[in-house]
Amino acid sequence: MDGNGSQGSNKRASRGWLMWFIFLFFLDLVVPFTWLSHVQKVTGAFLFWILWTIVALASMFAIFLKWR
Repeated sequence: MDGNGSQGSNKRASRGWLMWFIFLFFLDLVVPFTWLSHVQKVTGAFLFWILWTIVALASMFAIFLKWR
């Protein structure tokens, strides 16, 4: 075996993570300026930012654990 199978799975995983972080970036832009724009209290935005940060950090931690 020449090891190309693992490279293909690494590329697929990299694309998956890239798509995930593009999705997070999209949420980062869309949610505060569209869905939360009518909320009068700041607590809705803070709850979103806290949850978004936890998800982003957990995703980065998962990538770092698989780093070789």
